[in-house]
This record gives sequence, C-alpha cells and structure tokens, in this order.
Amino acid sequence: MKPRALLSLALIGLGFGSTLLGAVPDKEKLKQELAKMEDAFCGMAREKGIRAAFEHFAAPDVAFIDTDPRKYRGLAAVRARIGPDRPGSTLTWSATFTDVSDDGTLGYNYGRYESRRTLPNGQTSVHTGWFLTIWKRQPDGTWRYVMDNGAPDEPPALTSATPKQE
Repeated sequence: MKPRALLSLALIGLGFGSTLLGAVPDKEKLKQELAKMEDAFCGMAREKGIRAAFEHFAAPDVAFIDTDPRKYRGLAAVRARIGPDRPGSTLTWSATFTDVSDDGTLGYNYGRYESRRTLPNGQTSVHTGWFLTIWKRQPDGTWRYVMDNGAPDEPPALTSATPKQE
C-alpha cells in the first residue's frame, strides 16, 4: 500500500480524515452534536454543580472576557470566573441557535440563561440574559468550550405605582 493511502486510512481511523483529506463534514450532524453538548453542559451544572460543569467541559486553553484572558487561561480561568459553588445558587441555560464552521472544527451556541441565588435574607435573586459559548473540536474528537460569555438583560424600568396628579 502506498504511504498516502496508509496515512489516509490512519487519519480516517482517528476521525480526522474527512477534514484533512478535503471531504465536507456533515454540518447538520455536527450542529446536532454541538447542541447536545450544550444541553449536557447545562445538565451537569444542575446535577453536579456549576463549577464542576464549567471545569469538565472547558478546553485546556479556555478564556473568559470578564476575567482578563491575558492573565487567566485554562482551569485557572474557570476558577477565577466561577469561584466556589454557593448553596442555593443555580444556573440554567438553553441554546436557541447553533452553528459550526465549514470545516467542522469550531462551533458556537447562543441562547437564554437564568441565574438564581438565595440571598442571606431568604429572598431569591434572579438574573436573566443571553449567553454565547464558543466550542472547539479537540484532537481526540470531543468538543470543549474555549470561550463563554453572558450578557445580562437590562433591569426593568422603575415605574410609579400611582400616577402623579396635577
């Protein structure tokens, strides 16, 4: 067998053949795969804790905009951003849009999130907004997120309970 044929078979066996040899990846299949990954990420946050999920699904070079990506990378970035889990805190989210690059190596999801926290006075603080997760296919074929960010909704405008009388 010729060296190129051997290389082709080896790459296909490792799951890299279609991308490196010029075949077009099945984008719809990859989008479904990535959407399921986002759901698994959120599910783990509910079941095992927010920090555990963010650590598990993180790429080795993960960074966050709000923790200075020049200073924090990888698990140090996750720990700086997430901190320890707090009893009574939950974070849930769901992707409303998913896309992947034409070569199948990068993808992203965005959608809505909700953060709930029990305050010392017993009340619940609820924050909602939009999230964006950028995923990168790793050498072993798994997806890991390389960046995650959230944008909170604007707080509701304060309104007077009774109209002013003139």
